[in-house]
Amino acid sequence: MDVDVVIVAAGASTRFGAADKLTAVVEGATVLARSVAAFVAARGVGRIVVVAHPNRVEELRAVARDAAAGREILAVAGGARRRDSVEAGVRACTSRYVAIHDGARPLVTPALIERCLAGAEGHAGAIAAIPVTDTVKEVRGGTVSAHPDRSLLWAAQTPQVVLRQAWLDAAGMSDGDETDDAAMLSRLGLECRVVEGDIENIKITRPLDLEVAAAILRGRERG
Repeated sequence: MDVDVVIVAAGASTRFGAADKLTAVVEGATVLARSVAAFVAARGVGRIVVVAHPNRVEELRAVARDAAAGREILAVAGGARRRDSVEAGVRACTSRYVAIHDGARPLVTPALIERCLAGAEGHAGAIAAIPVTDTVKEVRGGTVSAHPDRSLLWAAQTPQVVLRQAWLDAAGMSDGDETDDAAMLSRLGLECRVVEGDIENIKITRPLDLEVAAAILRGRERG
């Protein structure tokens, strides 16, 4: 099946500092261009929609086109919240399923993308995630309030593949935001499959993450 893709690139990069993480260069290519290139190389991908800050639509469209290998890139304006940006992208798609990806995850591989697409087929959706290795505590008011069972905890990544209409129906139930797309579908009581992600599929949040990403890419080049 051909699945349209929404690459969310409308954030303010507040934890990254004065620079913009999406146009930061890592090993010769921008973060956003690397994210786009992975989807261009994956099988089963249809339209690619980049969701940008309203003031940066044309700028980020041009950045994405550099990695598009001749494929058409659609860019649309996002909103103040993640859900607003995702909705703008999802509405620009036409496929039954839509893959949603953080533009700031430039190390996603075509193989992981294809596994997520395959995992979603026949289900409400599928997300990439990895088992948590640290011991996690729930904290309230500076005090440990709960000790979750680590064996049940997974850290969500992207891509997350969802039924397009189900996502829109779930979003229409409330104006509240959600941290990811599996949580959005849960409003309808729908469950997403989990596809084991990749520890290298990091999200660029702080400047140090660029150094980590560069080291990972150099390691891949060495085989």
